[in-house]
Amino acid sequence: MRKLLPLLAILLIAPIFAHAQHADEDDPFKRDPLFTKSINELLGISQPSEEAEQDRDTENGDRAIRRLSATGLDLGGSFEAGPFFSNALFSQYPNMPAVHFNRVNGLFIGIKQERMQWHRRSSFLDIPQIHLHGLIGWGTASKNWEYAIGLEKLFGRSNRFMVGFEYHNATATEDYNRAGLVETSVTSFLAGYDYLDYYSQEGIGLYSVYRTNKWIEAAVTYNRSSFSSLEQNTGYSLFGYTRTYRPNPAIDQFAETIDLDIYSVSLSLNPRNVLLSDYFTISGTVTAELADNSASDEGYRYNRYRSEVKLFYNFEPGSVLRWRMQAGGISGDAPDFKQFYLGGIGTLRGSPYKVFSGDRMLLSNIEVQFGRPSNRIGEWIRDYNLHILFFLDSGWTNSLERRDTNLSDVPENQTVLTPVRDFSDFKFADLQHDAGIGIGTGVFRLELAWPLRTFDSSPTLWLRLNPTF
Repeated sequence: MRKLLPLLAILLIAPIFAHAQHADEDDPFKRDPLFTKSINELLGISQPSEEAEQDRDTENGDRAIRRLSATGLDLGGSFEAGPFFSNALFSQYPNMPAVHFNRVNGLFIGIKQERMQWHRRSSFLDIPQIHLHGLIGWGTASKNWEYAIGLEKLFGRSNRFMVGFEYHNATATEDYNRAGLVETSVTSFLAGYDYLDYYSQEGIGLYSVYRTNKWIEAAVTYNRSSFSSLEQNTGYSLFGYTRTYRPNPAIDQFAETIDLDIYSVSLSLNPRNVLLSDYFTISGTVTAELADNSASDEGYRYNRYRSEVKLFYNFEPGSVLRWRMQAGGISGDAPDFKQFYLGGIGTLRGSPYKVFSGDRMLLSNIEVQFGRPSNRIGEWIRDYNLHILFFLDSGWTNSLERRDTNLSDVPENQTVLTPVRDFSDFKFADLQHDAGIGIGTGVFRLELAWPLRTFDSSPTLWLRLNPTF
């Protein structure tokens, strides 16, 4: 495989120098991140004409009307799409940035072409709508090469249907919804705060994705992967201390490596937060991860379901209500890294990190922001002016007890699975509530959060480079 790494690097670099293709500027799925621009664009060698600049300004203004502005190092999609600006099943595959820093890999330096992107600036071998994607890079602390290689094809004149495959051997995380991946690299390198837990994923995957013009995106994936635990390999930080790093946990208390065959489906409504009116939008996603089959390791056969709804309401000039609701459930015996965890950054901000766990989960995050109004529809608060926010986080997890089963009635090599029980045993009195206040801009926030029950009243201070959602 090492002999193939130079060739893989060449194949990934080549599209960067290719001629840019035209993309529909009216498409909310279009994005223009830093790492997909050509070398000439990055160096400013080729400057657009004055007419082109005027056209671009008009298009950007129109785009702000069509889609809610997103901010932050990761959620704005300015560096990479990653799991934050891609299909809901993006993270069924390795999802770390091309350049990152964490306690497992140390400084990781690589090159990358991202999967599941609807608009590309080049085509593989000049064949229309066939795109090469993948990753190659080296971890300075792990001393490992990581790589991925795949192809995808867009179909139809409107490019609404995508089919692709990938082979990969790289680091991934289940915690991408907690904190941004670029954000965590910054906090890890500067201060020794690495908020995510990591594992190695090696295997193959096939996927198909369909979208409409604005409102719907659906996907199906099949992944046959071997998941392995990773150890902490560095305690370095520029200004912090080694003791601030947590050990990277094993993927399960009983196994260091787990083989899973996973069939996943997702359905997203308004995935790019297109405004339903000038002052309101709502979006939702449901996913199912199905690993209950004979190809998965016998002790780890499960089905995992998750849903999320986000609501944004500009109820007066400069004031925004943001509300995210999540729910999830697991049947069977999922490994530890697939369980639901609440507490700490991105979930219950006043509670200890991942203090609550289980195979059922409910989470609500409500924020009210007050700032200087923007004169652009879709950008309700001026990004680079200070705003204040108040928030309330509420969450609950619980675990199913296995059914009493006569194992003598179960055929050999067949796993007994517990069903997803409903939430009838949930009580509002069981919710953990954390409340807080913050101040910040579009890419910088200080948040102070207090637990309202269960723990002592000591507040937790967060420095964030992304909004929570």
